Amino acid sequence: MKLLLLPALSASLLLFAIAPAAAHDRAESGEQTIEISATAEIGVVRSLFHDIQIGEDGYRFDYVQEGGQELLLPFFRFEADALMKGRHEFALLYQPLTLTTETRVDNDGGILIDDVVFADDSPLDLQYGFDFYRGTYRYRIINQPHMTFALGGALQIRNASIIFDGYREDDDGRLVEARTISQDLGPVPVISTAFRRSWESGRFFEATLDGFYAPVRYLNLRDVDVIGWLYDVALRVGTPLYEDSEVYLSLRFLGGGADGTAAERTRWTQSQSTPRYTWNNLNLAALSLGVRL
Repeated sequence: MKLLLLPALSASLLLFAIAPAAAHDRAESGEQTIEISATAEIGVVRSLFHDIQIGEDGYRFDYVQEGGQELLLPFFRFEADALMKGRHEFALLYQPLTLTTETRVDNDGGILIDDVVFADDSPLDLQYGFDFYRGTYRYRIINQPHMTFALGGALQIRNASIIFDGYREDDDGRLVEARTISQDLGPVPVISTAFRRSWESGRFFEATLDGFYAPVRYLNLRDVDVIGWLYDVALRVGTPLYEDSEVYLSLRFLGGGADGTAAERTRWTQSQSTPRYTWNNLNLAALSLGVRL
């Protein structure tokens, strides 16, 4: 967890250092044509429901009930935005999302993850890494002084790393270290919407919805028989802080998953080279405080 805090705090300091200058970086030709802002959020996240199965005969592992994700974990989010000609919204997002927990196996006969049977009553260290990057474009269909609604699309790059690190029994019944690793890097198309309502006082309400469901191959930009889905819903209430800056409270629901058999693995960091069936269903809730400059 300390390893996560250091880069997050460093990124926050860099963001706030460049944001005041960026916020006033405008190209003008008779009227303002571009506005640039930067946003950072810090808070807590908790898994509402999260399970995974790797392999056709693999154990359906519940991260909340069995993996220690019933706790509150740190949450960070960093975004840069640009508004062009009052209607064209562009955004670049970095969302670190690595959940690291520790538990013990408590199942007669152990649990089968990928091709490893982790022994009953043995320690198990877990890492569920799902950091992602997202570039978004939206067009403001409604563009009134105190209300806007924008619709568009995005391309998200997932950077997944799922690790089970524990012990198995060898042929002599002794516990030996064992590990399974599943990693994936790839693009995900996203549909994006954003709504904002503000008042004379400067207080505002915002709602954003980003999501996609790919029931067949090619829709998820991959030539594999995997059904994929994701959603990212946020509700925010906020108020002006000073000059052009704002502070807000955000409630976010974030999740996604996959169901199917992926392509053959070719790297040493993967536990198996043959294609494996995977079921993965992640559902999170995050409460955070955000600042926009």
